[in-house]
Amino acid sequence: MSLHTSLVTSYRKFQRFIARQKGIIAAKRIANEQSYYPERERKPYNEMLKENKVWARRFGEANEFYTLYGFDVKNGPDQSQYIDYLQFRNTRENANRVGKDDAQVVLLRDKLLFFQYMKMHGLPVPDVFAFLKDGKVFNLSFDEISIDDLKSETDYFLKDQGGECSSYVKHIDGFEKLNTIRHEIIKGSFIMQRKVIQSDEMSVINPHAINTLRIVTINKQGRCYVLSSLLRVGTAKTGNVDNWAAGGLAIGIQPNGYLKKYGFYKPIHGLKESIHPDTGVVFEEFQVPMYKEACEFACKAHKVFFNVRAIGWDIAITKDGPVFIEGNDNFEISLQQACDRPLRKEWLEAVAN
Repeated sequence: MSLHTSLVTSYRKFQRFIARQKGIIAAKRIANEQSYYPERERKPYNEMLKENKVWARRFGEANEFYTLYGFDVKNGPDQSQYIDYLQFRNTRENANRVGKDDAQVVLLRDKLLFFQYMKMHGLPVPDVFAFLKDGKVFNLSFDEISIDDLKSETDYFLKDQGGECSSYVKHIDGFEKLNTIRHEIIKGSFIMQRKVIQSDEMSVINPHAINTLRIVTINKQGRCYVLSSLLRVGTAKTGNVDNWAAGGLAIGIQPNGYLKKYGFYKPIHGLKESIHPDTGVVFEEFQVPMYKEACEFACKAHKVFFNVRAIGWDIAITKDGPVFIEGNDNFEISLQQACDRPLRKEWLEAVAN
């Protein structure tokens, strides 16, 4: 073993040790968190504390979704059926060939490439009409144009070309708004994407944001199938986005397209709801329009990303049908396991060679 390899190995072991220790320290905080299921009897504090310490030692990290998964209640879910994030991440990156010469993940991560590739294959995506590079504006023929050429554009989104989790998304409702943020886009790459209008049926549950489906598909040796799905719904707190991290709700979907009973907040925002807090829609009574079609479209789209084993699709439902907002190779699985079902066994089978 070379000195460099030895140092890298030692450093990684040190990192895992530090993460494990942080997880053990976090165990006390997690055991004191509110329960997502206050209607059910909870485990004794010492038992929860012990379980979180065991998880941290075993998996090298805190289980931040302990209460979200319902592990804190008596006779709750079997923890062994849930995959931890580190194993999930490592197997996901290996299956998606991240870092390999033939990896296709850049086609998902770069929003301009994603738009062009999807359009080339006749798959519905929001229209991108221009992009910016270090303050300069270009059309889709890669010709530089004047920013004044955008004066007629009045309703679109400006997005970081490689951004994740809505890292930089601005709704532009006119040229004046674009001018007010020009100082923010002097450096970097951004796309200009026309606004998607969701269907009237989807607006019923929340009209102020595009409420998107997250559909995870697997492409294994040319056979594509849906592993799991959920619906993300915005609230008054999230404004014009449905982002879970911003305070939105995530709700599981039954095979017939009807939502499951509860929508879940991220732990820092709250617990769960059975009724939308703003519109009063009862989740169990709401059927996602065109759900079957969205699943079929997701599998169809995955076929052209043949070197990516697993993709988390963000799909909007418009009056004309499903539209792909994004495809993510580096999605997380915690929400799927919280809203849908434990996925350890199915996931490991999906990514096995």
